[in-house]
Amino acid sequence: MKKATLKGARKHNTRLVLKTIYSMGPISRADIARHTNLTPPTVSDVVLDLINQGLVNEVGYAPSTSGRRAILLQIVDDSYQLIGIDLSRQDFRGALADLRGEINFRVDLPLGDLDGEAALVMVYELVDSLIENATSPMLGIGIGSPGLIDSHNGILQQSVNLNWRHIPFRKLLHSRYGLPIHMANDCQVAALAVHTFNITNGNDLPLIVINAGWGVGSGIVLNNQLLHGNPVGAGEIGHITVVENGEQCACGNRGCLETVSSSRAILKRVNELINNNSGSIHGFSKNHEQLIMSDVLQAFNAGNEQVRDIIYDAGRALGITAANLVGIFGRCRILIRGEVSQFGQFLIDAIREEMEKRTLPSLARVSQIGILDIGPDIVIKGASALVLKHELGVL
Repeated sequence: MKKATLKGARKHNTRLVLKTIYSMGPISRADIARHTNLTPPTVSDVVLDLINQGLVNEVGYAPSTSGRRAILLQIVDDSYQLIGIDLSRQDFRGALADLRGEINFRVDLPLGDLDGEAALVMVYELVDSLIENATSPMLGIGIGSPGLIDSHNGILQQSVNLNWRHIPFRKLLHSRYGLPIHMANDCQVAALAVHTFNITNGNDLPLIVINAGWGVGSGIVLNNQLLHGNPVGAGEIGHITVVENGEQCACGNRGCLETVSSSRAILKRVNELINNNSGSIHGFSKNHEQLIMSDVLQAFNAGNEQVRDIIYDAGRALGITAANLVGIFGRCRILIRGEVSQFGQFLIDAIREEMEKRTLPSLARVSQIGILDIGPDIVIKGASALVLKHELGVL
């Protein structure tokens, strides 16, 4: 226990007032004092400072009841901009957003076959382009990246697909741009976006967002807090074994979830069908050597039983993992996103069927499983939320 310093108390009060205006505005100074239990003089002092910073403005008067009408306060959404970066895709994506996470400007740069130092240079190019187009002072940079991320220190410890090891992103980007840098695993920031921007519609169950794309991972929000691990590793479900003595994974183990339920694994199995001259899925791709998931989805929708079996196996493997998650967290909400989620209710039914075989039926029945379909900006929005959370404390 440490005694609070004057500076620490001031910062706490400022964040408390700012968060109240952010979530409840337009709101009067008197109502802020009532909601925060701060004294009216303290609230007035903090509000004056926020107005001078351009973060808050006065937007009119409250309806009159009797006596003097109260002045209402509101966040100035465009007083600052922030940068959200998504490094989880085959194109690096970034955007400028306002203080509500609304995107003002975006940049996409194709990654191609680049990795290592060349991929890092592309991150600089992305941020350079965004800063050049900023129209307000910059609040900070948020990054969602695949791999093991030490969020506390801003270090990417390992990203296999990008061939990155121990990249001190916070140090590198801060020295280059002079801005606060915050980062987390892309699956974690996706979960933070769902939680932060109320896509859960007030649902307070433990939230688990599973990304089933080229790889498989998850983000977990528990008691309104994003789980990072200590310091890394929370949500790394892609390397849980679901098939004993199964196919070898890129991590070195066998039978990992990624070897069954990732889009990469699905494409591999469908290609094997073609190469084994099964003939049943010929015609769904002009060049089977460049088979993509939309070809698989077309075969699936056409009723191809072999393809449907592959998707069912992917769902079963996800169901095994979901059963473990329910066994750990109890009743929870599990949302599936990524390329594999486009198989919709068929995939969900396979997940639930397997989950109910492998955990207490009473827990399985009350847990929620669904598809998360909110567009391609979820990681960018989650990265933006990281900045808002750490720099302003409004989330």
